[in-house]
Amino acid sequence: MRLILFTVISLLLLSCKQKTAGAKQQKKPKSDTASNTRKDTTKGQTATPKEIDYYTTPGEAAVNKSLQGYFKTEWHVLNDKEGSWMKDAFEYFIVPKRKELPNYPYITMGDFNGDSKPDTAAVVTDSLRTKYRIAVLPSAGKPSLWDEDIMADAAISLQPKGTTLDVMMGENAKKVKLKNDGINVEYFERASFVLHLDKGKFKRLQTSD
Repeated sequence: MRLILFTVISLLLLSCKQKTAGAKQQKKPKSDTASNTRKDTTKGQTATPKEIDYYTTPGEAAVNKSLQGYFKTEWHVLNDKEGSWMKDAFEYFIVPKRKELPNYPYITMGDFNGDSKPDTAAVVTDSLRTKYRIAVLPSAGKPSLWDEDIMADAAISLQPKGTTLDVMMGENAKKVKLKNDGINVEYFERASFVLHLDKGKFKRLQTSD
């Protein structure tokens, strides 16, 4: 009798253990669900914009379009990424001036040919970035390219007409008054000169060594 009772109790205990084990297997752990679903931590937050590789001057697109009309894709406006600026010189020389001249140092405007209409000058480079020029785009007519100096780290700006310049003539200086607007070309802590139109051709007036 005791043997029969012991057998019955053992069978009941074994049956309870199997039911409990089956219930545990059917229930999915919380960790499984979490591992398959990425938690969204960006909701309600503003995404950080991707860093811009180089500065795009406001007038760049329009000038490039004008250049393409004459030179196809041979020339385009230089930008910070393509220039040969040293970091310290760039931050000291270029960045402050952009507050008042957003197109600096690659584009400037003025009446360079004396027809009372705005013309554009730009530092440009070729598709391989091996050549650098100053392109002058008149309000009407074909652009011209000036290539008598290295422009990779040159900055251009307007030199207003009527300005009297001290032009270097060897060891002496000569005063020259501009009849039309000129293009001031300068290098950080180096030479500077002004390009002005003389008898249909842009000529250089050296203002510092």
